[in-house]
Amino acid sequence: MLYHLDEAIARRQVGGRPEPRRASMFDDLVIEALQPVDILQIGMPGQLLERSLGAVVRRTGSLHEALSAMAEHEFDAILLGSGLADAWPTAAYERIAEVAGSRPVLVQVDAIWPMASIKQRQGREQDVIVATEKPSLLTRLILAAILRSRALAEEPGTQIG
Repeated sequence: MLYHLDEAIARRQVGGRPEPRRASMFDDLVIEALQPVDILQIGMPGQLLERSLGAVVRRTGSLHEALSAMAEHEFDAILLGSGLADAWPTAAYERIAEVAGSRPVLVQVDAIWPMASIKQRQGREQDVIVATEKPSLLTRLILAAILRSRALAEEPGTQIG
């Protein structure tokens, strides 16, 4: 997320509470700036980003379908849930991480530590492991991962700690 030093745009207050409309408008601006955005969504019910926002989201329910889609198309990011029809989530993440290359993978899980150990073992610094089902947070995290990935692609050799 982008922040102003004095006040985060997405956290402007209305009656003591954050105004969700402003955060949504900010997300829309980020998505518009990132156009085109192609996301592969695996093993998750519903669609993360609405088509009206301009993101192309390809949904699959199995690891086999996901690997085929990755072989055919270059996605900006991959969103992996735990509702896969043909693989355990840890096995799916391990396989996806092997073939994803520099593409960020956001993994939505109930327990973080099994996935975090795979992430560390495979050196997947660009990946995000998160234990939440909130679509708005997942959307922001995937957008942040895409922004980071594109920024690093523009400056090869840059290291981030």
